[in-house]
Amino acid sequence: MGKSIATKHGDGGQTGLAGGIRISKSDLRVETYGTVDELNSFLGLARSICRDTEICEATKQIQKELFQIGSALATPVRSKKA
Repeated sequence: MGKSIATKHGDGGQTGLAGGIRISKSDLRVETYGTVDELNSFLGLARSICRDTEICEATKQIQKELFQIGSALATPVRSKKA
């Protein structure tokens, strides 16, 4: 059986952003970067089965931009990493 990665401290319904800032898991920011990440994942799957080089390259660029957007959403202005 694998090791547990649970911290045993509970999260109090919060999650961490870059820079150690804690926000509610129900915050619109968390929902948004999760949705952006899912879109990026679906585009990666589509790209992996696409046979059109031009479409694959365009999709790759979109994925790079989505990654930057997700990163910005996970790094609030008041973060030390911003």
